[in-house]
Amino acid sequence: MRRGPLPQRDAFNEHHVVVYDIETICDEEPADDSFPPWPRHRPVAAAFLTARWTTEGYAFRLATLMCKPGEEAAFYAKVEQQLPADATGIGFNSRAFDNRVLAIQAMKHVPGFDHVGLARQAFAGRFEGAHCDLADQFGGLGGARPVALAEICHALDIPIKTSISGGEVGALWRAGQYGAIRDYVREDVLATYLCWLHFIAFVKSDETRITLPLADLAAWLEREPGLAHLRPFAECRPARVARARAPALRAATAFAEAERRVTQERDEAAFTAGAAAGF
Repeated sequence: MRRGPLPQRDAFNEHHVVVYDIETICDEEPADDSFPPWPRHRPVAAAFLTARWTTEGYAFRLATLMCKPGEEAAFYAKVEQQLPADATGIGFNSRAFDNRVLAIQAMKHVPGFDHVGLARQAFAGRFEGAHCDLADQFGGLGGARPVALAEICHALDIPIKTSISGGEVGALWRAGQYGAIRDYVREDVLATYLCWLHFIAFVKSDETRITLPLADLAAWLEREPGLAHLRPFAECRPARVARARAPALRAATAFAEAERRVTQERDEAAFTAGAAAGF
């Protein structure tokens, strides 16, 4: 008998996801240039891509937040606004880094500890639907050696690291190059979203899980003048395939839904007639 998807994957709310990524700096860099432990990091930028299914297709919103000294409380209030209770949060290495950094810095800077959405993400269990760490999922839940987001993206023909690298963020921040950091964190969020679409379509064995949202995303990116630097995500191979296949899949989906409704109406009519006849 064919087994279905693993339970934790069924728990994800595919119709409402929030993909996020942060960029951080450390006030004291290690002398040996090693990567500092996560509690030493503080966020300076974050991006949140919300994707929600509607009856007219997928709708998208991209919020980019910057966190300058003295603005921490306002930053975490805005982070909280991006994490509604019904959405599945998505990141890459987020269980081990992004969520850890956000949580501990919010504990430090928000005396009221009123961050239900962030706490839900930061302390979600590995097998819950509140959060999906794609590094964990692509790595077989610890079965494979960890790899960077860039490695997954290169394998799937997804654009990645098209502007700067993470190692440059500290220098750019101190030089006041906030626009470069903003563009960079947005690029990582878009790349992570495309990885999510590949992942969920594969585990559900359903092409519509990637084709329809990716086609809608590509069209949205082309309509938004302020997101011109993200156009490579609308023009990459996966997006071209999705846009070519989306019309036929939309038609097939609409036909299947119409058939389902006709069958439901026929069954309801038969039930009503049987009840009236006393059966």
